[in-house]
Amino acid sequence: MTVPAHLTFLDAFFHPKSVAIFGASTNPNKSGYKIVENLLNHQYPGKIFPINPRGGSILGMSLYKSVLDVAEPVDLAIIFVPNLHVVKIIEQCIQKGVRGAIIEAAGFGEVGLEGKQLREKLRKVTENFTKIHIIGPNCTGITALDEDGVGFFSSFIPMANTKAGSLAIVSQSGFINGAYYPDFTGRNPQMGLRYVVAIGNKLDVNENHLLEYFLYDDNVSTIGIYIESFYDVRQFILLTRQAHQLQKDVILLRSGFSPLGAKATGSHTGALAENSALIEAVIRQSGCILADDFWELFLISRTLTFMKDTGTNNLVLPNIGIITISGAAGAIMTDWSAKMGLSVPDLDENSYSRLKELYPPWMNPNPFALVDYWPAVEHMKSYEKVILSSTDILLSCPDIQVVFLTVYYSASSWIVDWAKLKDTVEKHKKPIFVWLFGDYQEILQGESIFQSIELPVFYSEKSLVQTFSKIFTSYSFRDRLKDFK
Repeated sequence: MTVPAHLTFLDAFFHPKSVAIFGASTNPNKSGYKIVENLLNHQYPGKIFPINPRGGSILGMSLYKSVLDVAEPVDLAIIFVPNLHVVKIIEQCIQKGVRGAIIEAAGFGEVGLEGKQLREKLRKVTENFTKIHIIGPNCTGITALDEDGVGFFSSFIPMANTKAGSLAIVSQSGFINGAYYPDFTGRNPQMGLRYVVAIGNKLDVNENHLLEYFLYDDNVSTIGIYIESFYDVRQFILLTRQAHQLQKDVILLRSGFSPLGAKATGSHTGALAENSALIEAVIRQSGCILADDFWELFLISRTLTFMKDTGTNNLVLPNIGIITISGAAGAIMTDWSAKMGLSVPDLDENSYSRLKELYPPWMNPNPFALVDYWPAVEHMKSYEKVILSSTDILLSCPDIQVVFLTVYYSASSWIVDWAKLKDTVEKHKKPIFVWLFGDYQEILQGESIFQSIELPVFYSEKSLVQTFSKIFTSYSFRDRLKDFK
């Protein structure tokens, strides 16, 4: 990975050869202990220098009283101490020649006059961050995976093992790198991560630095961003358009649309309020995918990951096929599709003829791509045959881009070898989105099966339709950019 000169400083954050942890604690219940524990548990390959003026030992390592006592070079500092001590620590880091610092402590501008004064002192001692670069303050740091479960984990929240993959996340909230991404990846273990970066108050490093850096990383194909204010709107638009040119997707979750939301972001990270019309204009001009909440940010990211892994992300038409056990469910899904700019096309003669063979003589299937499969199941006396055949028939139709498949999952009856759907996807290179329902404990088993063959699972028809619609809209924007060039 080769990045331009103005971004090379970020290598010290993602690939540090050595790290000093300020506030390392001998108490297993304290955050300073958890940071060191995370680094060790995830086999961080560099050298670790825990710092605490009281001395002692932690997890088999001696505590240094000052970073200046460390004889070897230090690439990166992780600082988790009360805010009043941070400026002095940064001065020591500059003296030591430390290249970067992650300030996980809060109290630098999001609260009160004193915090704002500390923020300005940091600017002064770093000579406006020319002496040392800073991520934060008020953040949970970085997760950077080199392989499954292995890499650089700087959060003070205990982190589970995670699959390495192609998703990079930038968040102005520590919530994602602290609690949310482990929750989502635990539910979706096939979704891999490359980076998660919490930038907090973004005193120095901001979302544009990281977005540009990820554009140069061939291991990153999808970028999710949560921010509370834009650092530089014009640059953000340019970078997201570059991402489109590189076939990389950018998903944006933005708070502060409402006056109350803007007040909340101000108290959270000190973000300045921005006009909602400006935010909406940025979204239109950038072509990024707008997520409604954290769940959807990861839901779209996971879906894109599966589509890219299976080679089903060549989206050309807004045309869908629906296969449903319930006529009512099919009607609702069709309504949502129409509201979101999608179409249910008529079936071509060959596809209709093949589908008709599955149905009893007294009932013909719909002439358009909405398959209510229950009468066919009763006629064929095989749930599996009808599901697999109708999916293959719709995906073979040249006018259909994707199949929305409703699945009543039962491990004890209506048994299907669901892994065969992977062969169907591979054959047609078109995606299948699954709406899964049934007994709760059983559908957890079903979800695991669909995860293993990288078919995205949803628990509501609206969520399923909306995810595909947002992805297709972004891809259409990308195509228009090509025409513009």
